[in-house]
Amino acid sequence: MAKKKQKSALGYICLALVAICAILAVVGVFLNWVGIETILDDVFDDSEQKGFTLGDFDTMAEEYGLETETIQGIRAVGYLAVAAICVVLVAYVVKQLFSFGLFRIIVILGGVATMAIGVAAIAYTASQTADWDIVVAKLVPGVGCYLTSIGAIAGGLFAAVGCFKK
Repeated sequence: MAKKKQKSALGYICLALVAICAILAVVGVFLNWVGIETILDDVFDDSEQKGFTLGDFDTMAEEYGLETETIQGIRAVGYLAVAAICVVLVAYVVKQLFSFGLFRIIVILGGVATMAIGVAAIAYTASQTADWDIVVAKLVPGVGCYLTSIGAIAGGLFAAVGCFKK
């Protein structure tokens, strides 16, 4: 009778870390993706909004006269990062539950792709917001952008690392 192989503790620890990173990435979508950094301190009082979520980008485009193609690109990269980490999480759960060799390779490749998408989300947002000139303020990546990017990068890394040991 064949012995059943024990799953490694590293796999379950990495699964928990990937789940936490996926939660971080999803939460980041609902926080300020782009923040407003004021140049003149007396322009904005504390009651005014100092950032925009991905859902508020249409309002921001109208308010500041920004290009909608660029805003749609930033929104797409942000949502793609969240979708990628969620797909990697589901694939990693399947890999942990059922020992298919194919899912191990899929999770590793998906983890690497998710890390690249996370880097692209922060880099694209930072590069595009640097070009937007507003008279009294400048736009910078907000806390939501950082959370989603860090969640995607770290989640992809943990997923790939968790698959290296059988």
